[in-house]
Amino acid sequence: MKKLKIRLADKSEISKAFSLLKGAAIWLKEKNIDYWQNWINPSDLYSNWIKEGFDSNQFYYVIYDSRVIAMFRLQWNDELFWGVQDDNAGYIHSFTTDRIYQGQGIGIKILQMIEDLCRQNNKQYLRLDCGVLIQGLCNYYEKFGFYSVGEIDLHGERLRLYEKRLFN
Repeated sequence: MKKLKIRLADKSEISKAFSLLKGAAIWLKEKNIDYWQNWINPSDLYSNWIKEGFDSNQFYYVIYDSRVIAMFRLQWNDELFWGVQDDNAGYIHSFTTDRIYQGQGIGIKILQMIEDLCRQNNKQYLRLDCGVLIQGLCNYYEKFGFYSVGEIDLHGERLRLYEKRLFN
């Protein structure tokens, strides 16, 4: 596979973000996994959250062969999910890949690239969340070196908070 590239998403490309999220939600639904279903027809709450991220230049696209194949939101603080923190971390949200690339190891490569981006910005930790009932996804993150540091309830979902130390 050719080299993957990460670039900041342009505000004019927001429809691609919604398309990727919807595609992931439909795929999960087809697998009888009740997660991210709010992205099939997002409410104003969720749509505005995405728009705010684009307005704040927090969304990134992953490019392969001049095509957007994945995306993620990267924040340098995240009070909504994590509360006030006094350490130095990067926070991933909305991490998804185009389903046609499933099973090719792209997710791990992208996570490594996000780690590198966080290290370049002198972040001590990389943090993310996922639904506690999505055991396959929890296992995926744990296999990559994330460890659970707690759980929260947010907008009717029970989420597990994961963290990975980037520097010793």
